[in-house]
Amino acid sequence: MGLSLLERYVFKKALVMVATALAGLVGVIWVVRAVQEVDVIMSKGQGIMTYLTITTLGVPSLIAAVAPLALMIGMVRTISALNDESEMVVMHASGASRWSLARPFLWLAGLMAIMIYFLSLYGGPHSLTKMRETVNTMRADLISVVVKDGEFQQLGGGLMFHIATRLPGGELKGVFITDTRDENEHLTYLADSGTISKIGEDAYLVLRQGQVQRTTVKTNNSSFIDFDSYAFNLSTFSGGTGDGKSRSRGELRTSELFSPDPADEMFKRAPHRFRVEFHTRFTSGLYAFMVAIVILVCMGNPQSHRQGLTVLITSTVVLVILLRGAGILVENNLKATPLLWVAVWGIPLLAIGNSFRLLATDKVFFPPDFSSHIQQRWEKFTAFIVSAKRAAIGPKLAGDAS
Repeated sequence: MGLSLLERYVFKKALVMVATALAGLVGVIWVVRAVQEVDVIMSKGQGIMTYLTITTLGVPSLIAAVAPLALMIGMVRTISALNDESEMVVMHASGASRWSLARPFLWLAGLMAIMIYFLSLYGGPHSLTKMRETVNTMRADLISVVVKDGEFQQLGGGLMFHIATRLPGGELKGVFITDTRDENEHLTYLADSGTISKIGEDAYLVLRQGQVQRTTVKTNNSSFIDFDSYAFNLSTFSGGTGDGKSRSRGELRTSELFSPDPADEMFKRAPHRFRVEFHTRFTSGLYAFMVAIVILVCMGNPQSHRQGLTVLITSTVVLVILLRGAGILVENNLKATPLLWVAVWGIPLLAIGNSFRLLATDKVFFPPDFSSHIQQRWEKFTAFIVSAKRAAIGPKLAGDAS
C-alpha cells in the first residue's frame, strides 16, 4: 500500500532527520575509533590505506548498533518540528487519522529494520572477518618490515623483539623474543632462524633450532624447552587471543548459528556464544519497529503547549532507552541463564504488540494530563529548592551583618 501526498511529505522529512542523526552518530564513533587506532601509522609502520581499512571495516557493525538510536532521534525531531510549526494540528483538524502520521514512520522503521538485518546477518560478520585478516597481515608486517636488524624493539605491551640480521628471501637470523604480558609467567624465545608463514587466515613466525625459557613469576623457577621448529602465533599482538583461530561472536557467519560445526574450536570451547549471537542478531531489527511504534503512541497526538511537549519528549526518550537497556541487559545475561531467550524476544515483541493495540484503539501511552501533572510537580520541586536555599542563606547573611 502506497503513501498519500501528506504521508510522503512526512516520510521525506523524517528520512532526512534520521539519515542526519545516523550520519552524525556513526561519524562520531568512527572518529573515536580512528583516534584509538592512530598508532597503526605512528608506531607500527603501516600506510594510510591500511589505517583507513582497519577503522572503516568496523563501521557496518556500528551502524547496526546505533540505527535504532538514530531512528529515535530522527522521529522525535520530526514530530517536534511538526508540532512547532502547527502542522500536526492542521493534519488532525483536516480529518487525518493517527495512521496517517504512523504509516510513514512505520515505512521508515521497516527500511531501517531491513538495513539492520542485512548488516547484522551478513555485512557485519563479513567486514569483521575481513578486519581480522587485515590485522593478521599487519602483524606479520611488524616482523618482516618494521623490526630493524640489530635493535631491540617493543611491539605491543610486553613483547620485545630482536633480530640479528635479515637474509634475502625474508629469512631472519638470530631471533630473540621476550613475552611478559602474562603476570604469572614470562617467556623468552631464542632461535637460530625464523621465517614468516601464513596458514589459512593467520600469520606465524616459524622459529627453528631454538629454546623456550618459561619463568614462573611468583617462585622465579625456570624451565627450558629445546625445539627444532616452533610456530609463534602473530595474532597474539595487540591483545590477541593467542590461538590464531579465535573469532569474536560478531565474526560468526549466520549459517554457523543455525548449524554449528561440532569440530569448530570456538564451538567446543564456548557453545553459548552461538546461542547468544543467534538471539541477538535476529532480534536486532525488531527494535527499529519498537522504537517507532512506542514513539508514535507516546507523541502521536498534536501538542500545542511547548513546555508540555518538552516533558513528553523527555518521558518518551527515557521510556525507549529503558526498553532498549532492558533488552541489552537480558542479552548480556543470556550466557549465564539460557532461559532468558524468552525475555530477549519478549521485550521488543510485547512493546510492539501493546503499542499497536493502543494505536489501533486510538489511545495514548501517557494520559492527557500527564505533561501538565509533571510540569506542576517540577514547578513545586523547583520552588521548594529556591525556598530551601533562601532559608539556608538567610541566617548566614544575618550573622555576617552582625
